[in-house]
Amino acid sequence: MKFSFDRIRAPDSGYSYKSQLDTITAVDVVDPLTVRFTLSAPTGPFLTYMAFPGSSIVPKKLVEGGHDLNANPVGSGPFKFVSYTPRSMVKFVRNDAYFEVGKPHVDELEMHLIADVTALTNAMVSGQINFSNEIPPKDWAMVTSTPGIVGQALDGSRYFWLLPNNTRQPLDYPKVRQAIAHAIDRDAIVRGAFFGQAKPTVGGVIPDWNWAFSGLEYFTPKANPEKARALLAEAGLADGFETSMTMASSFPTMVAMAPIIQANLAAVGIKAKIETMEVPRFWDEVWGPSNFDMTAMYWLSPLADPDDFVGANYNCDQSINVQKSCDPAMTDILLKAKTAVTPDERKALYKQQQELSLEQMPIVPLVNSFILTAHTDKLQGFKPMRTGFLKTIKDAWLTE
Repeated sequence: MKFSFDRIRAPDSGYSYKSQLDTITAVDVVDPLTVRFTLSAPTGPFLTYMAFPGSSIVPKKLVEGGHDLNANPVGSGPFKFVSYTPRSMVKFVRNDAYFEVGKPHVDELEMHLIADVTALTNAMVSGQINFSNEIPPKDWAMVTSTPGIVGQALDGSRYFWLLPNNTRQPLDYPKVRQAIAHAIDRDAIVRGAFFGQAKPTVGGVIPDWNWAFSGLEYFTPKANPEKARALLAEAGLADGFETSMTMASSFPTMVAMAPIIQANLAAVGIKAKIETMEVPRFWDEVWGPSNFDMTAMYWLSPLADPDDFVGANYNCDQSINVQKSCDPAMTDILLKAKTAVTPDERKALYKQQQELSLEQMPIVPLVNSFILTAHTDKLQGFKPMRTGFLKTIKDAWLTE
């Protein structure tokens, strides 16, 4: 365990979630079955961070011996890795030594990697695959009405937002960002881009099923052009302005929401040109260098802790903070919320954080999409998780 955490905490590790580990100052072995973590401050979500897949324990001898964990993963989960066919399939078999006696119930598991959404739908409907938790919203009604297929839609932790570049004029002015936020018709995005399989975000980004939900209602689900025009007038831009939105073409829902947002903004005098780009170029030329006026993205919280919804997106100098927002007051609230110990203390602080986020509007919350899972009716006992993780597949079984 000490080796695993020292490995990902190392300055040159390249680990993407180091913010989860920033209060760990030392990891010491007490005895063969005990390890001691020393923290620089109380850390409310510490135990949650320990359960994150990135915190997985790896065998020291294998890693130091040059074993490639990416090519041949090693772990103690319900299934054992068998093989990987690049961009096609990963095969697993049951781990007979799994600590939950009698589980998993499935002897073999194949994970097919299907990037094309139409091909994914066809594979599900034809029976080529038995399970998917990535059913395209546009195909949800058709897939779930197919005989022999069971659908489960769950309000999850995948929220979509619009990112105005906080360093580019006039998007560097909070009132302009607020105007954009109020101009957007979130109901139209739910209908037009998600085919009804999402919910408008009308306040902070922490969802209503989470214990830190604030209950704030800042937006109306439909557009509020009057409010948007008033804010633009206060910003000295009563006649509007020209800008652009750059979208990754490989994300169908984001491409679908672009013309809806464009029309909403045009209604208040903001002329937004839509530009699209394939994902590899998008990451290199747009996302990485923050080379955009506005773009869109989604955040999938794998932990369901409120810090995971807001910490990386609103804190200064985080890799995901491509909108380049930075405010000491925001950083201070986030630190206090993270280091508070009781849920009540943390909830109150996260409400303050979300109130400040809606005042400053560094990012514009849009919708929270549903996790759309479909599987053969022969699969029994599966319960989807709000994080989208598939841990509960170990509890499911196939009938004849």
